[in-house]
Amino acid sequence: MKKYIMVLLTSSILLLLGCDSDKTGDKIKFATFADYPPFEYQENGEIKGFDIELAQLIAKKLGKIATFENMQFSSILPALKNDSVDAAIATITITKEREKNFDFSEPYYANSMTTVFIKEKPVTNKSQLSGKKIACQLGTTMEIWLKEQHIPDAEIITMDANNQVIEALKAGHVDVALMDGIQGIIYSQKNPHLHYAFIVQSDAGYGIAFKKGSPLKDQINKVIKSLKSEGAIKKLQQKWLEGHK
Repeated sequence: MKKYIMVLLTSSILLLLGCDSDKTGDKIKFATFADYPPFEYQENGEIKGFDIELAQLIAKKLGKIATFENMQFSSILPALKNDSVDAAIATITITKEREKNFDFSEPYYANSMTTVFIKEKPVTNKSQLSGKKIACQLGTTMEIWLKEQHIPDAEIITMDANNQVIEALKAGHVDVALMDGIQGIIYSQKNPHLHYAFIVQSDAGYGIAFKKGSPLKDQINKVIKSLKSEGAIKKLQQKWLEGHK
């Protein structure tokens, strides 16, 4: 009788473990920040955009399903560190500082930085940032770049999202906003009294982030190379980004 109960318990445990393995093994959980159109944003309760569709293509190539955990941008890398997610895709620029603590895929998009300003008060180059109140999104390479430049008498104000940055600019609380190129164009198109100027072209690019030592890095790198050679990433750029250049 005891032997029968032990066999039954063992079988039940194996069944539960098997179910859990199937539950996680066929999915890749990506952290993202769905307030960054056209890369990732929410529409009618659905997360969509360039990064989202790229993640879905990658997962499909690996025989898996992409799922997304939407969070503040500043929470994404900590979520990777504590194993809350498998990977992160959220226009994350690959930097040497970030590479100390995380692994990255090869770049899938080259980015740039723009200033966004009131048309009547243009800020079109780095030298004009001196003495200004500059708003940017918390935890981004824009914040890192501003702090590295040591711009004389500049006040750096960070906010959780670029829509907050733009509202602060429109309300006159800051003199200029700094954000990535596509975002600068989009917000300027939505607000006719605003304009933008490209001031820095990044040497790096956006990459998918992983916890150090994640086996997903090599798997996803192979898929990205394949998608590039097939022209799939170029098609995504045409679909999501071309109208904003």
